[in-house]
Amino acid sequence: MNLRRWNFFAAGIIALAFSIVATLIFQSLGNQWDWTKPWQYREMLFRGWLATLLLSLGALIGSLLVGLLLMLGQRSPLIAVRWTCRMFLELVRDTPLLVQLLVGYFVIFAPLFSRSLGSMGWDDRLIIGILLLSLFEGAYLGEIFRGGIESIPKTQWESARAVGFNRFQTYRHVIFPQALRRVLPAVAGQFVSLIKDSSLLSVIGVQEFAYQAKVYTSQTYGGLEAYVPLAIGYLILTAPVAFLSHQLERRYRDET
Repeated sequence: MNLRRWNFFAAGIIALAFSIVATLIFQSLGNQWDWTKPWQYREMLFRGWLATLLLSLGALIGSLLVGLLLMLGQRSPLIAVRWTCRMFLELVRDTPLLVQLLVGYFVIFAPLFSRSLGSMGWDDRLIIGILLLSLFEGAYLGEIFRGGIESIPKTQWESARAVGFNRFQTYRHVIFPQALRRVLPAVAGQFVSLIKDSSLLSVIGVQEFAYQAKVYTSQTYGGLEAYVPLAIGYLILTAPVAFLSHQLERRYRDET
C-alpha cells in the first residue's frame, strides 16, 4: 500500500473515531440541551460576533503599529527611548491582561476620552477596548519583531550599507523580508491569541461575543447551548488566520 492510500486510511480512521466520540457526547447530554433558545437569541449573538470581528480587526492593525514602534524604540540609539520601551514591555508582559483592562479603562482612558467619544456618537468602550488590546498584544509583537530583526546576521547590514542603502532602505529591502519569514509562525500565533483575548473585554462592558453569550445565559437560565456557537464563532475567526499563516510559510519556504 503506497503512502497516499495510507493517508486516506488514516484520515478515515480519525474521522470515524471523532464521529463516535461526538455522537456519544451528544447522546449523553440527551434532552438537557434546548437549541430553540439560542435560535431565538441568534440576532443578539450575531451582533456580538460582529463586534468581536470589528474588535479583532482594529486591535490587529493597532498591535502591528505598536509592535513596530516598540521594536524600533528598542533599537534606538537613545538610551532613554530604549529603556522606556523596555519598561513598557516588561510592565505589559508581566501583569495580567484582566488587570490592565480594568485599570486602563476605569483609571486612565475612560476619564480622558469617554465623554468626547460619546459626544461624537462613538462607542467609547469599543474604541478604548481596541486601544487596550492593541497595547497588550503590541508588546508581545514588539519582542517577536525585535528577535526576528536581531537574528539577521551582521553581514546583511554591512552588505546593505556597502551598496549605498540608507537605514530605511536597509529595513525595507533587506532586513524585513528575511525577518518576516522567521517571525511569521509566532506572529500568527499572537494574532490567534489576540482574537481569543478579546473575550476579556466584556469586563469593561464591551458587548462582544462572549458578553452576549453571558447575557443569553442570564436571561434564559440556559446551559451550555450558547457556548457551542461561541466556540464555533471564534473558530471561524481564528481558522483563516492559521490557514493564511501556513500558506505564507509554504510560499516563503518555496522561495528560499
